[in-house]
Amino acid sequence: NAKINLSIGYSAIMSLNIRTANSRLRGNTQALFVMTKYNNSRFEFVFTNVVRASPRLFTTVQAVYRAYDTSRLYRDLKLRGAIIKDKGLLLLPKEQMFNRVSGVWNLSSDQGNLGTFFITNVRLVWHANLAENFNVSIPYLQMKNVRVRDSKFGQALVVETSPR
Repeated sequence: NAKINLSIGYSAIMSLNIRTANSRLRGNTQALFVMTKYNNSRFEFVFTNVVRASPRLFTTVQAVYRAYDTSRLYRDLKLRGAIIKDKGLLLLPKEQMFNRVSGVWNLSSDQGNLGTFFITNVRLVWHANLAENFNVSIPYLQMKNVRVRDSKFGQALVVETSPR
């Protein structure tokens, strides 16, 4: 009678729902449906509660996952997000703006885009002045190395990020 354990990382969860399921042991009962993705494969897990009078277990799992999911911008790099409105940064809860630096070029290959840096207590954000949706949000948690180096355009700030 070996015990079987399952661990599902929050980053693997695609959706989480509470629905009615037909169980062989319990008949019609509430179940937690967890749709996941790992390496290009999708998996669905269905969990039923052993104690019928305790429906809070599923809602607690849902609430904890929602808190994880809505806090991604605090820890994950985001490209081309809806984070700029009317040339201003949309701040996250408890986020504070420290500095706004205009005239910052994003350099790639032989071209650059003129934009603006926003420096907050949570992240470094850059956006192109001509296209607000051309942007990057880099949380300090994901920065591996920040340095200044010479480029053919002059001195450049290089922000190296760690993999997710």
